[in-house]
Formats: sequence, C-alpha cells, structure tokens
Amino acid sequence: MKVLVLGDDGRAHALVWKLFNSPLVTELICANGNGGTGQLVPSASLDAVDAEAVARWAFDEAIDIIVPADSRLLEAGLVDEVIAFHVGVCGPSQRSTALERSRCAGKEFMLQHGLPTAPGRAFTNLATAEKYLATLPLPVMIKADHRAVGESAYHDRYAALEGLRELFTARPPEGTNNGVVIESYLEGARVVLSAFTDGRNAVPLLPTRLYDQIEEGDSGPRAHGMGAHTGTSYFARRLTDYLHQKMIAPSVAGLAQDGLPYWGILGIDCIITKDGPRLTALRCGMREGEAQVVLPRLEDDLLPWIQAMIVGRLHEQPAPRWAATPSVGIGLVARGYPHHFSIGCPIQGITDLDEGVLAFHSATENPAGLRYTPQRSRGPGLLGLLGVATDSGTTLRTTGGHVLTIVALGATVAGARARALVNAERIAFAGRIFRGDIGEKEFG
Repeated sequence: MKVLVLGDDGRAHALVWKLFNSPLVTELICANGNGGTGQLVPSASLDAVDAEAVARWAFDEAIDIIVPADSRLLEAGLVDEVIAFHVGVCGPSQRSTALERSRCAGKEFMLQHGLPTAPGRAFTNLATAEKYLATLPLPVMIKADHRAVGESAYHDRYAALEGLRELFTARPPEGTNNGVVIESYLEGARVVLSAFTDGRNAVPLLPTRLYDQIEEGDSGPRAHGMGAHTGTSYFARRLTDYLHQKMIAPSVAGLAQDGLPYWGILGIDCIITKDGPRLTALRCGMREGEAQVVLPRLEDDLLPWIQAMIVGRLHEQPAPRWAATPSVGIGLVARGYPHHFSIGCPIQGITDLDEGVLAFHSATENPAGLRYTPQRSRGPGLLGLLGVATDSGTTLRTTGGHVLTIVALGATVAGARARALVNAERIAFAGRIFRGDIGEKEFG
C-alpha cells in the first residue's frame, strides 16, 4: 500500500516513524517533510494549502491513503477533492473541519450538545459582545474566531473591551469573519485527548498533559510544543474514561446528529479545573507534542486503524495495545521563540542520544535527505523508486523556533523525565533552551 503523510512538523515525523515499519506499507512518502522525515522516507514538494493540486498529484502517483498530520489541507477541502479519484484520506470533509477552523462554530457546537465547557458564548456583533462582556466576572478569555489570530486572558475590563474592539476592527484571515468567543477564564492543567473515529464509533488514545507556555511553572507567553507527557496511573485511566464518556463520545454523536460526516482523528483540548475537566477546543487531528508521546506507546500497527477509520469498520478492531511505560517529551526551542529567533543554525548531538530515546523533528532541514522522484520521471532500479540524497555532507539545520522534541519512556513518569532531560542536554544549536519542569507532576 502506498501512503502519503502530509505535514512538516513533529506530528508528521511521528506518523512517518510509526508507519515506517508497517508490513502493510509498500511505499511511504512525506510532503513536505523535514530533516527527520527525510532520513526515513523520500520527501515530495507540495503546496500545503492547495487541496486540488495535492489530490491530482496523489492520483497521478497512485497513492492509496493520505494521512494528514495537521488540518490545513483538510480545511482546504482535500477530502472533497479526492473523492472522485478514489484515494482514501484519514480525515473529515471540509464542512466538518469548521469545528476546528472556527472557534465560534466550535463553541456553538459544544453548547448545543451540552458538552462541559467554560461559561461563554460566540458573537459576530460587536455591540452584543460588549454587553455580554460587561456581565462576566473577571478574568475573561477573548478568542478570535480564527485560531491563527490568537486568544488573550484579561484581568482588566477596560483592556478587555479594547481587545474586543481590536478584534472586530482588524481584517480577518481570508475565508473567516470577525467573530469572537468570550468565556470565563479557566485555571488548571491543560490536557488533550485524541480518538480514532469512523463517525459512529470512537476509540480513545491516551490523555496527554500538554505544556504550551515558554517558561517553567506554566508562565510566560503561549508557545506550542514546549513539552508533553503521558501516564499509566489509575488516575490516567479514570481520566481517559471520563473524557471519552463526557466529551469524545457525545462529540461523535453530535457530529452525526448535525449531519457532519467525520472519520479520522478527533481531538479535544481541556483544562482540568477544580470543578472537573472543561472542554476548550475540538480538533481534526493530534496536537503538536501529543503525537510524539502517544504514538511511541502504541504497540499496534497504525495502518489497520487508519483503514478502519476510513471504511467505517472501527468496531471490528480489537482494543489498542499500549506499552505500560509513561512517555515524556521535552521541546527544544531557539531562544526568543515564539516571537524572534535565529534560523539556519547547525544542530549537533543527535547521534549521541541513548538507545531508545527518540528525537522527533519539527523545524529542521537536511538537504542530504531523500527526495521523491515522481513516477513519470523514474528510471530503472531502486534509486528511482526511493529517491536520492542530494549532498551527503550537508549539516542538519534549524528552520524555525520549535526545533525538536526529545521523547523518552520509562518505568515511571519521573524515570522517563530524567532520561529525557539527560538526553536533551546533549543536543546543541544556537540559543537552544527547554523547560526543565516537564513531567514533574502527572496531570497537575
């Protein structure tokens, strides 16, 4: 089976790594990939938002299944484009991606289906939003409709009103509106959970404690990919059951009730408050950081799960098998991330990691990596099939602020954390920093 993974961050590398040893995969390609994926499989150069072009390319190259690592091409209508070509995609149609693409649509879905979420509402009218904001106790969260614009917590009502007006007067990204979500501020640990679903059935993966602020103690600016970990305790198992019963399963049922076809990975973001978990967002895939610590614990071949989601036979799959060892992932970032940072810096120390410790690449490039050769350009022999490296002496370099995630497994969370920290110290690039408190508490 010929499989194409779409993406260029750590999620794409984790998916490529997991599918690489599947006996069912005869050929594996990544587009556009990074320095880590290029060491395993050939990279193809495709437009990350042109769904029509990607669909046509997949048909021309006889791709059987497309596995998107992120939702960009799903939101652009990839599933709708490939239907005529009979190419399987592990992800929902464009209409169903509105739950992630639009925070307003996501909030309205949560409220409509009674999901446990923060008190709040979505607005597309400034005057109405201002009146509602005046009724909420401080602090409050104000989120732009499009996630690329961001979200802010406000402890001052005047500043909140100014922030609200700025969002309504700013020009929104193409294809979106100036809507906002206003809701109560939630305090607590950020936990994510993803599930395999075929639109009727859902199989939860592992709850993951996510760290997405730059400084230790969950302070400083928001910065995705700073770290993540999974656990094996009784609390972790109970949390899985609770989130599945209260959030995942009702979301799948709500999608079906609303006539929104959905298959692939469905994810939730939530905050563990003193009153229990509260849902903050729905996703059409795994989060950056989550994939890197969850997939190494999955002992099953991933491809049968992907096939079952696409063809609607998830109920025929046996329960997933998980390694009984917690995993800890530490994000290595460049100083100044997420705002201003250096790129093009050599990365050293990858070969010095302990056996069994994984380095998932997010923002790296290696011109020596494999390049995919389209079928029409192939010559005879194995090189034409697999692609060739361009320059075996080229150094691995950084291309962004979030560079790598170092993942270690251990008998306990503390043991996995200690192993990850030791190995993170061995990686060097200009301005390399990381949080040392990842995994100090299981879900605190």
